[in-house]
Amino acid sequence: MPTPTITLRPREERRLLNGHLWVFSNEIATIDSTAGKGDLVKVMSAAGKLMGVAIYNPNSLIAARLIDRDEVDLDGNWFRSRIQRAIQLRGLLFPGLATYRLLHSESDGVPGVIVDRFNNVMSVQIAAAGMEMRRELLFDALMEIEGVEGVVERNDHQLRGLEGLPERVGLVRGAADIQQISDGILSYQMDPLGGQKTGAYLDQRQNRIAMRRFMGSGRVLDLFCNDGGFALHASHSGAGEIIAVDSSASALRAVETNRKLNNLGVIHLQENDVFSELHDRRAQGEQFDAVIVDPPPFARSKKHIAAARKRYVELFSLALQVTAQNGVAFLATCSHHITRDTLLEMVRESLRRARREAIILEERGASPDHPVHPAMPETGYLHGVLLRVG
Repeated sequence: MPTPTITLRPREERRLLNGHLWVFSNEIATIDSTAGKGDLVKVMSAAGKLMGVAIYNPNSLIAARLIDRDEVDLDGNWFRSRIQRAIQLRGLLFPGLATYRLLHSESDGVPGVIVDRFNNVMSVQIAAAGMEMRRELLFDALMEIEGVEGVVERNDHQLRGLEGLPERVGLVRGAADIQQISDGILSYQMDPLGGQKTGAYLDQRQNRIAMRRFMGSGRVLDLFCNDGGFALHASHSGAGEIIAVDSSASALRAVETNRKLNNLGVIHLQENDVFSELHDRRAQGEQFDAVIVDPPPFARSKKHIAAARKRYVELFSLALQVTAQNGVAFLATCSHHITRDTLLEMVRESLRRARREAIILEERGASPDHPVHPAMPETGYLHGVLLRVG
């Protein structure tokens, strides 16, 4: 059967010509009646020029996601070629390591698909109906990678709902036992079917290592510590006192497990709401030589941006007030809807509210195994600044 066609409204091809890979539902003029949810479709400009082929979803605001600029078959060989290209890049980025993000959706040419590798286990998230329909091809291709013993799906995130897909978590191929993974310096224990996101946070890997320069002595405060990445590196670097704060008891248990795994010194664990913890420590006049603020996303959609900004500013202001003079603060956001410019605006407002001065030593993003597509700022969700506070 011929590939169905969707035709864009006049001038709606401009964003695609500039490199973007999404077609929104309000940009479409006509759709072949044979096009169904998840089908491969040709995307044509109003003038009849082929823009590429895409997976189609009539029930989503993102109606089509381009997979190629030319006509191709979305089969097992297509998945294998994209995966092999991604493996080659990760081998350059992290030679000798077997823990990294293997596929970062559109940035790696596999729209709506995230795959994290944890040694011999692949953890998959799918947020596009067209890829969901071909999930077995993806799972099979992943199992063909040398050394891979199992594939799990962690399809329990909100983006699935936007595509009309059910949530689902479980083992889909082979076996997926508890893994001991490495970031090149420290080891971590993780459960591919437990923990948050795909099982562990890999996006802050390089930022944790970058912070080691500033955590070799003094007091360190790791806020929203999760499994303790920053706190563990602080201990390994020689910090005098480390306090790790999280509202999750299971996260703090993971910190202690990882501390013992690496034979590190004491890390003081505090189960508490971070805002309450900061208010208390500010009231007591406490100061820290290094403060890490790595909160969960406060802006889940565009309508939440205004409220999220206020919350970020309150959080960052409190953190800056407990940062010692000439200390260092790392402030991060992982909300897709908070841009780099918005983060910088929030940092300026936070400094004003905290009555502190600072200089930006570095602007930082996610580790390079989370590449950013230059035409799709949506793929660069993590933004951070490293401040020297006066």
